[in-house]
Amino acid sequence: MVFLGYPLVLYICSLVKKKHFHIAGNQIPWSVSVIVVFRNAESLIEKKIQNFLTFDYPKEKMELILVSDGSSDHSLDVMQPYLSPFIRLFHSSDHKGKAYGLNLGVEKSKGDILVFCDADSILEQGTVKILLKYFSDPAIGGVCGQRMITEEVSHIKSGQKKYIAWDSLIKSLEVKCGLSITSHDGKLYAIRKQLFQPVPDGVTDDAYISLSVIGQNFRFVFDPEAKAVIKTPSRNERHELKRRARIVSRSLNGLKMNKKLLNPLEFGFFAMGLFINKVLRRVVPISLGLIFLASWILSRDNYFLGTISFWLQVTGYSISLLYPVFCMQWFSKNAPGQYITKISSVGFFFCLGMIGTLFGIILFLSGAKITKWDPEKG
Repeated sequence: MVFLGYPLVLYICSLVKKKHFHIAGNQIPWSVSVIVVFRNAESLIEKKIQNFLTFDYPKEKMELILVSDGSSDHSLDVMQPYLSPFIRLFHSSDHKGKAYGLNLGVEKSKGDILVFCDADSILEQGTVKILLKYFSDPAIGGVCGQRMITEEVSHIKSGQKKYIAWDSLIKSLEVKCGLSITSHDGKLYAIRKQLFQPVPDGVTDDAYISLSVIGQNFRFVFDPEAKAVIKTPSRNERHELKRRARIVSRSLNGLKMNKKLLNPLEFGFFAMGLFINKVLRRVVPISLGLIFLASWILSRDNYFLGTISFWLQVTGYSISLLYPVFCMQWFSKNAPGQYITKISSVGFFFCLGMIGTLFGIILFLSGAKITKWDPEKG
């Protein structure tokens, strides 16, 4: 139900219930504040500013708010030549965390619409206009775009791209069904400034902001044509485990603060989708562990189905965890090896995600709050 059932239900619903937008032909000339919180982004920030300067939108209607979260490299020096009334910098000498930076950036912003993106996300031409067109519909409070991985730096890139494609499919189906999306992408999203609620420490900021918009009875939608080009989110296996644990722990904290959204009497089918995507998906590693243990016990007692199930799981996990071996040239240079490698890449990334999710659940249940960290963008 978690991975296949929910998308299938959404697909069936999308055939009979189409999305309802009331987008005006002539767009309102919104004033826009693009907010970027960064830490030690010396290698990224100049390219980010140059990307902002190429946006196809009236310059007098835009501003770029840069918030440095205790940067100790040369980021501030790099951006000095670009500062102007439309490109403003706010710097905290202490490392206070992204939530503080976002709240400060919004406080200093002047735009009607807030566009949030990361220092490493480069927006394609026309993206801002695509985001803004949705705000002509008074029922829509926010919209997020599509992340696009183009960099070849990690052998787990394939699994990450497939996960993003699957998650984007779910978001697209939710929008087609007239629902708000239940998962959000912090690399690129926009909201009405009037709906912004300060981000507390210890939550996933994009999910919290998005849920708070929905909690105010506005829709939050998704458009895959609004694209942000990024580097591979996880640089290696260690990075993926840390990243996944942090995201799961912080997103559960944010969901706890917005638990009213899980009430189907008030939020209907969205509440059920949110429960499936943000709660049931989190307990999958526990369920898989229990299934593996039960199969092992049954196989020891010579139950046929238990034995079959146990060895199928052993085979599947073995193929998945041997992915680093399958990546070696001597194995993947022939057609059968390439096929096995592709299957193994998905399984390997899935296993990493499950282990990281388990760590995140443990962090959440322990009451630990991850409020700040040093991004790995290199």
